[in-house]
Amino acid sequence: MKNSLRLLCTAAFVSAAMLVSANASAEPGYVDIGQLAPSAKGEFVEINLSPALLKFAARIAKHHEPDAAELVGDIKRIRVNVVDLDDGNRAATIAKIEDVRAKLESQGWTRMVTVREAEGGDNVAVFAKMQSEDAIDGLVVTVIDRRGQAVFVNVVGNISADKIGALAEKYDIEPLRKVKIKATRS
Repeated sequence: MKNSLRLLCTAAFVSAAMLVSANASAEPGYVDIGQLAPSAKGEFVEINLSPALLKFAARIAKHHEPDAAELVGDIKRIRVNVVDLDDGNRAATIAKIEDVRAKLESQGWTRMVTVREAEGGDNVAVFAKMQSEDAIDGLVVTVIDRRGQAVFVNVVGNISADKIGALAEKYDIEPLRKVKIKATRS
C-alpha cells in the first residue's frame, strides 16, 4: 500500500513538473538553454523566477511602488545563469551559447546589441522577441566575458516600452529614458 501511494505521488509530481515546463515553453519569449555545467572549482549561479514568484513580488511591490509592480506583473518568467569557465566546461558552454544565438536569429528574434572585443575580450549578444513596435515578448542576454564567465539571461513576458519609460522618468534612470523598441530584423 505504501509503495502504491509513493508511486502515485511520484507520478503526480512528475506530471505537474512536466506541465509547468510545457507551459513555460509555450510563452513566445521563452528560450530553453537546458542545463549549464558548472566548472570544477568556480562560481555557478542559477536563478529561476516562476510566474507565481513574480506575481507574489508584484503584489508586495504594489503597495509601495505601483508602477514597478505593474511592470513586474507583466513578466512571466526570469532565468539567470552565471557560470565560471574552465577546461572542463568551456567548450560545451560556449557552443551552447553560440547555438542559442543562431537559433534566436533563425526564429526571427531581433539582435539589439552585439559586442565582439579583440581576442580574449567580451563577447555579448542581446536579443528581443518583438510583439509589436511598443512591446516585446522576451529578452535574451548572452555573455562570454574576459574574466572567464558565461552569462545567460531570459526575461519572458509583455515588456512595454511605455512602462519602462515611465519608470525611467519616475526614478531618474537616464539610460532607460532612451530605450526605443522598434521592430526590425537582423
